[in-house]
Amino acid sequence: MLENMNRILERIDGLNQSFKGMAQRRGRRQQQTFAAAMIEATKTPVSQGINASPASNPATTAIANDLRADVEKLVEKYSKEHNLSVQLVKQLIAVASGNNPQAVDQQGNLGLMQVKPEIFSQLGFQNPFDPEQNIKAGTTHLADMLKRNGGNISNALAAYSSDPATVKRFGGIPPFQSTQNFVSQVLSGLGEDKKKE
Repeated sequence: MLENMNRILERIDGLNQSFKGMAQRRGRRQQQTFAAAMIEATKTPVSQGINASPASNPATTAIANDLRADVEKLVEKYSKEHNLSVQLVKQLIAVASGNNPQAVDQQGNLGLMQVKPEIFSQLGFQNPFDPEQNIKAGTTHLADMLKRNGGNISNALAAYSSDPATVKRFGGIPPFQSTQNFVSQVLSGLGEDKKKE
């Protein structure tokens, strides 16, 4: 218990250090988009992602190992809850965020599963950078996309990446390079072709 408290206190200290001096940049940040501000705020090496090389500090290494183990358990728990393949969810996380719980992309998608902020809030969650909330929201959304697309994994991934209306409008994976790359990378990591149903 004491060891966990020390880890938490070290993490808080690290976060405090990472946000030092941000108040001086306030005027500049107010002119940025939300996504750009999140990218700027998360550039600091506070969290280097789940697959980051071990740090020299044993406490930091233990935290990274604990986080990796916790994420594995959460992926298994929520994949099972939503009747999803654990491998599919793991591969989606690897492609979407590079296993980084602090990831923010250019469109403002957040966390491990790169959940759109509007989806995250619609599902009633508060912190997209909390691995459990993010995985729960992401698996809920992915299961919904699979259901809406009759179990077609390619179309479900395309809807997850873009949106269901766009997939419906194009009758499948839309002709957007980013969406096509996302679907292809997730499926190739599973050893499946794009048309698998």
